[in-house]
Amino acid sequence: MTRIISVVSGKGGVGKTTLVSNLGAHLSSMGKSVAVIDGNLSGANLGLHLGLSDFYPFALNHVLKGDVPVSHATYNHYLGFDIIPASLSDIEVNPKRLKHALSDLVGRKDFILIDAAAGIDNEVRAAIEASDEVLVVTNPHTPAIADALRAKKLADNLNRPVSGIILNKVRGEKFEIDHKVVEDVLETPVIARIPEHKKVRESVALKIPMTAYAPNSKVSREIKRLSHHITGEQIPKVSVIEKIANFIYK
Repeated sequence: MTRIISVVSGKGGVGKTTLVSNLGAHLSSMGKSVAVIDGNLSGANLGLHLGLSDFYPFALNHVLKGDVPVSHATYNHYLGFDIIPASLSDIEVNPKRLKHALSDLVGRKDFILIDAAAGIDNEVRAAIEASDEVLVVTNPHTPAIADALRAKKLADNLNRPVSGIILNKVRGEKFEIDHKVVEDVLETPVIARIPEHKKVRESVALKIPMTAYAPNSKVSREIKRLSHHITGEQIPKVSVIEKIANFIYK
């Protein structure tokens, strides 16, 4: 059965696109059939994060216009998952057809991850409506959490369950909002706390998902744990070599 998950934030810059890229990569490494979709139709980024060239002949925007089937706008990443990017130039499109556009993928993929736009506008609404469930990404700071609350309320209003909150770019500084407070405010469990790390910026610059670029980093280990939480599968035991690598990263 295909699970369509929209990843929303309410606020830009919290690391949502990076998370979607990495979840797509690691779920694929777990043997899952995955498509990641850029639902930010007026501010495409996902394809750039994953190393697509600045020009690709077809994008999700063309699918929504009815110009091409979704297969024409699907590109395979070398790590094994599919990418459906949004257009870098053609931003005049009605997002309401998103759910219909994805219908051809249902039954063919285990997971479809939608990288929703920031905010709570029509693009975000369309991404949530197209999904079965929602993940909310935020940072441990008041402005980001306030916007995450708005996004969460939008999901509630559209009757889409919020499966969990991902706290991203956590530094452990004393002025950060504690995850228990975040859970109380958003009335949803925090299912991952992903630390801030300079290698994340390196991986984005190199257009390589973090789980492949630095697989033993704390960031990658938490994303892998989150992936297993999403699938409901048990996390494999850490080998001696991995323990040594983890110690080095510490």
